[in-house]
Amino acid sequence: MFERLRDIFVVPWLDAATLFWPIVVEGALVSCALGLLGCFLVIRGMSLLGDALSHAVLPGIAIGFFVSARFGHASLSSPWILVGATVVGLLAAVLVEMVRTQSRVKEDASLGIVFTTMFALGVVLISRYGGQADLDPGCVLYGNIEHFVLKPDAVWPMAVILGLILIGIVAFYRPLLVSTFDRSLAVSVGIAAGAVHYGLMGALSLTIVASFEAVGAILAVALLIMPGATARLWTQRLSTMLWLSAGFAIAGTLIGYWLSHANVLNTSAGAAIAAAGFGIFLVSWLISPSQGLVSRWIARRRLVRKIALENLIKTIAELASSGDADVSSLRRELNWSDRDLSRAAGRGVQRGWIAERAGRLALTQVGAARARRLADAHLAWEAYLQRELKLPTDHVHDAAEWIEHYLEEEKVSQLAKEG
Repeated sequence: MFERLRDIFVVPWLDAATLFWPIVVEGALVSCALGLLGCFLVIRGMSLLGDALSHAVLPGIAIGFFVSARFGHASLSSPWILVGATVVGLLAAVLVEMVRTQSRVKEDASLGIVFTTMFALGVVLISRYGGQADLDPGCVLYGNIEHFVLKPDAVWPMAVILGLILIGIVAFYRPLLVSTFDRSLAVSVGIAAGAVHYGLMGALSLTIVASFEAVGAILAVALLIMPGATARLWTQRLSTMLWLSAGFAIAGTLIGYWLSHANVLNTSAGAAIAAAGFGIFLVSWLISPSQGLVSRWIARRRLVRKIALENLIKTIAELASSGDADVSSLRRELNWSDRDLSRAAGRGVQRGWIAERAGRLALTQVGAARARRLADAHLAWEAYLQRELKLPTDHVHDAAEWIEHYLEEEKVSQLAKEG
């Protein structure tokens, strides 16, 4: 048993430190570079553009590969491929913008027209001429990160590109920040939003091409969007989002490498890294503080309990004025079960709002003050709806019944003064 656990949890990392380190390094470099650029696409709502661009550069890769094969040894790290794919990527971005602005075709349709056509052209070129240039379609589409074990020096191009991306983000952080969140504001303060956009597209094209040998066109999309989308669940600040995306990218690489090891799942490292990224996204989607499903469920549950308790103390105050605040009257008035009433009353006792006296529920001074504030909020909101929206009296009660739980003290006072 101990040997089996050692083979699963220890041996993969020993191998990573000796033989398989190029897989981990290249995977981390690719994931970080794509993840950092992906943050801007996620915030801009342009994730589809990143997906499409990773396919649109395929003709540039094919042309660059054929040119490099004609003048020397061809490989996916050839500078001709980087140049060709970057130029084609920028051309595709310009075509999308032209179709969108010079016709009645919307952006999503222009993306579908331009990028699918260019991807199809790339597939045609590879299928027709790939054999002559020893270009493997599977490598282009799915990558082969394990091949870096045989040529570890090939990680340097991606390291240089990541370094350039970091320098670019630091040097142009303000233009990127402003144009990402508000293009109109960027233009009004003198920022060349168009140049920033095409600069981002150029960097994205270059990075996607450099990552093809490792993860291919398909998995590059996952590494481009997943870290940024995951970071978005944890923060609303771009600077924090960039740091988190890099951290999630590295974590996904490490987990993916471990899963792909022969002692674990013995599968493709690139695919395992992408799958690990989704696993991290799924966990974040569940437990992130503000956007997680669990945290939102807890918040909704607390809100339901809060509203129930406040409705209870309001009803106690109303029935107490007629001397009829016993438990059975409260249950009939609220249409609650004994269990619901008992739970709400228990929470009221814990907060010091309710006191139990001989089978009856009474409000403490704190509870009575809270009930008066709710009644004031209800009346103030009813008056506002009648005054501003001209709603009839019999149409405002239900709306006020809900909103009274959300109004702050200052808002209630303001509405009362306006009335």
